[in-house]
Amino acid sequence: MSESEVISVSKQLLRKQVALYKRSFSEKQLSDFSQETISMLIQSEFFRKARCILAYCSMPDEVDTRWLLKTQGDSKQFLLPVVTGEDLTLKAYTSDEKMICSTYGIWEPEGDRFTAYRDIDLVIVPGVAFDRKLHRLGRGKGFYDRLLPDISAPKAGICFNFQLFNEVPFGEDDYKMDILFTQSEMIMK
Repeated sequence: MSESEVISVSKQLLRKQVALYKRSFSEKQLSDFSQETISMLIQSEFFRKARCILAYCSMPDEVDTRWLLKTQGDSKQFLLPVVTGEDLTLKAYTSDEKMICSTYGIWEPEGDRFTAYRDIDLVIVPGVAFDRKLHRLGRGKGFYDRLLPDISAPKAGICFNFQLFNEVPFGEDDYKMDILFTQSEMIMK
C-alpha cells in the first residue's frame, strides 16, 4: 500500500471513530458543547477584531454556528460557503429567511457571489477532527483544502473536545489551521 493509500484509510477510520464518539452524547450535551466552543471563539482577539468573517452554516454533527450568526450579525459581516460543483464559492449571510437547502443538506445563502477575499478578516472552519499541530481532517471532499489557500486571513478551526487528537492523518493537499478553538482551550501556532 502506498503512503497516500495508508493516509486515506487512516482518515476513513478516524471519521468513523469520531462519528461513534458523537453518538455517545445527547443533543443537549452537544448543544452545550457548541455554546462553550463558540464562547471561546467570540472571546478571542481574532474574533473581536474581525469585521468580515467567513463562517459556515453547521450540519447537525458540527459545532452549531446558528447562534453565532444570529447574535453577532449586527456587528460583523458573515460570509458562508456555497457548494458549486467541486468548489466552494462565498455569499453574504443576511438572514435565515434568505437561505436554501443544498443537495448536501447544508443551508446556503442566496444572493450575489462574494469575491473580495482580501476583505476577509477571519475564517471559521469546521472539521471532523483536529490535532494539536493544527492539522484538520474534513469530510473528505477537499472543499476547504481548495478554498483556504486563496484567503490570507487567519484560519480558525472549531471543534468539540472529543474531536481533538494528538495526531490526525495529514496529506500534502490538506490545509493546516492557524488557530483552533474547542470548548475548553485555544491552540495557536
